[in-house]
Amino acid sequence: ENIIVFLYLHLAALYGVYLQLTAAKYLTFGIAIILGFCGGMGITAGAHRLWSHKSYKAKLPLRVLLMLFQTLAFQNHIYEWVRDHRVHHKFTDTNADPHNSRRGFFFSHMGWLMTKKHPDVKNKGCTVDMSDIEADPVVMFQKKYYGILMPVFCFFLPALVPYYLLGETFTNSWYIASVLRYVLSLHGTWLVNSAAHLWGMKPYDKNISPSDNIFVAIYAYGEGWHNYHHVFPWDYKTSELGIYSTNMTAAFIDFFSKLGLAYDLKTVSEDMIKKRILRTGDGSHEYSRNKREEDLRKILMSDHDHFHDNNMVLLPIILGFCGGMGITAGAHRLWSHKSYKAKLPLRVLLMLFQTLAFQNHIYEWVRDHRVHHKFTDTNADPHNSRRGFFFSHMGWLMTKKHPDVKNKGCTVDMSITGFLMPVFCFFLPALVPYYLLGETFTNSWYIASVLRYVLSLHGTWLVNSAAHLWGMKPYDKNISPSDNIFVAIYAYGEGWHNYHHVFPWDYKTSELGIYSTNMTAAFIDFFSKLGLAYDLKTVSEDMIKKRILRTGDGSHEYSRNKREEDLRKILMSDHDHFHDNNMVWGWDDKDMDEHDKKFAKIYNKED
Repeated sequence: ENIIVFLYLHLAALYGVYLQLTAAKYLTFGIAIILGFCGGMGITAGAHRLWSHKSYKAKLPLRVLLMLFQTLAFQNHIYEWVRDHRVHHKFTDTNADPHNSRRGFFFSHMGWLMTKKHPDVKNKGCTVDMSDIEADPVVMFQKKYYGILMPVFCFFLPALVPYYLLGETFTNSWYIASVLRYVLSLHGTWLVNSAAHLWGMKPYDKNISPSDNIFVAIYAYGEGWHNYHHVFPWDYKTSELGIYSTNMTAAFIDFFSKLGLAYDLKTVSEDMIKKRILRTGDGSHEYSRNKREEDLRKILMSDHDHFHDNNMVLLPIILGFCGGMGITAGAHRLWSHKSYKAKLPLRVLLMLFQTLAFQNHIYEWVRDHRVHHKFTDTNADPHNSRRGFFFSHMGWLMTKKHPDVKNKGCTVDMSITGFLMPVFCFFLPALVPYYLLGETFTNSWYIASVLRYVLSLHGTWLVNSAAHLWGMKPYDKNISPSDNIFVAIYAYGEGWHNYHHVFPWDYKTSELGIYSTNMTAAFIDFFSKLGLAYDLKTVSEDMIKKRILRTGDGSHEYSRNKREEDLRKILMSDHDHFHDNNMVWGWDDKDMDEHDKKFAKIYNKED
């Protein structure tokens, strides 16, 4: 029975992804994310840290809220969730463990829900003390009425939110806000049971399977610090780290603690943690690598032993963001498209950031990109998407350029600066954690330099490939570039590619002003406030609307909900930005229509 249900859910979730890319409103997915977070808190802060481990206490209003959030998540009622989880901790990786990781990734991930439970699971489950749960009226109320509460809170209400708030179709609302959101949240919990038992570091106890896995921690709101959690299961943070970006559940609990609704938050003393690291850790913890002899002697002589680096992650993210701005705000929006102007200090900063990114020097980047815009998806396009995903993603860098690419770009200066790139892209990034954090040079090199660089490359490459193959075309259905929200988030706002190819001089590269999906616009706006970026060019609302109606694919909210009077008014306007046969690379292109400049808006203009 569960196999059929899971098959439907995953097929429906894939259909939800398709609808989000082709028909649904962007805010529908935003609502799904918010609802997913609420359901996640019901599991992580509620069923897990509050009821399963009693790592803190909650007053009645918070317990009711967490019960409703846990119902929204639909992972069985709280009573059953707690019982299975306590058995999992008591009998980890034995036959009594409901999702025994020794039976493989698939079984521990979701296969355990498709087979009969091992007899030991039931037998040991009867021995677990559940008296505290049975004494909680909130939990027992949910258990009694779960058959009614679950479908209402998990499926029907989430579908109604975008339907009524956004005017979204019920089909889109159901498949995205209900089904896709639910499937993504399931995999968040399942990854803790599978991936966090198979892959990762074991800084606190190398003799058990649970591991610290930062990727699971980010996806599952802080539940991926699993080696720590199995060693110290009563710590409300489930980790030694206090950084909210990788432990949103701790932030949630701390917030309600400030309100007085969460209290008796339990954690572990520093001495106890250090002693456990030295006694049973695998040596991956910073303390065990850099411990001093006096600390070792002091701690080993202490009276008590419980015996039953996050900054290194943050630095590559910061360096990756800087390199990303060098490409998106610098090489792309400033130099390729002239969508705004920058004073010397900002131009120097962006040049250094672009060097950090190492995607060829600015001259060559700009030349190739302007040729790409002028001759999109022809032989003159360096990463012609008609030659397939792999070629447009990275294959174009592995083959000789088509003669048309060279012929069309031959007038651009090709002088090379060979000294800056290796220094700024590889050596300096490796030295930052080496000197600031005392990290080993090997770790610094492979994480802050190589891993950061490869991840940033794929951000740019996805714009060339995925954003030319998959997504919506609300502004021009006749060209391959598409608006792809996933690429937009990964590539700091560069995924609104249909808009960008229609209006390449807009400094935002999108119609949207939401910084969460366009970090580059936020970066430029910030420096505009400082007076270092100016003449920020964008497009008038009338020009956008007319293009939507003339050539869009109908996916834009305006084209779906347009009124007749708007249509008549815009179609009677003096100017239509519509010259597909004469593509432009950006502001000041010789083929740019003077009317385009006339109807453009320029912010923070300097004379």
